[in-house]
Amino acid sequence: MKKLFLAAFAVFAFASVQAQTFGVLGGLSMYSGSGDVDGSETGFHIGGFADLELSDQFSLQPEVTYAMAGDYSAIGLNAIAKYAVSDEFSIHAGPTLAFVGGDVGDGLDAISDAFDIDTTKLNISLAIGGSYDISEELFVQARYGFQLNNHISESDAGDFKYNVFTVGVGYRFGN
Repeated sequence: MKKLFLAAFAVFAFASVQAQTFGVLGGLSMYSGSGDVDGSETGFHIGGFADLELSDQFSLQPEVTYAMAGDYSAIGLNAIAKYAVSDEFSIHAGPTLAFVGGDVGDGLDAISDAFDIDTTKLNISLAIGGSYDISEELFVQARYGFQLNNHISESDAGDFKYNVFTVGVGYRFGN
């Protein structure tokens, strides 16, 4: 796990060096269980990003985030493709990887031990959303992430997934 975090940090650091801009973001996160997971939790997310301009309309925004909501916490690695619809508005889509911790992560370990089934703390999602630039530095964004994988490998053990809706603000440096 440490090697994975070091690799993620190295990719983010390289992207930051090559980026035209980089910055910080944060906001509200609302997690909801899908499948056999009931309930929802509201919390926050914070992180950093780089913005790699590929053309006048396309850019890639790698992100490293930390999210916490109730019993759920996660470190996320996102690779968001952005398409500029106008000078102020962009639509987003891309994969996100989250490494689940907190009580939910402990619960996955307990399920694995108690029922002798494989579980994973990796959350693989597809995020879609958009952002609006208030100024060259300040923006607001909203996204919805659909979890694609199941935290429990046994198909007859049910679905254990979390989807997330985030709204937040970001600040760019280096414009």
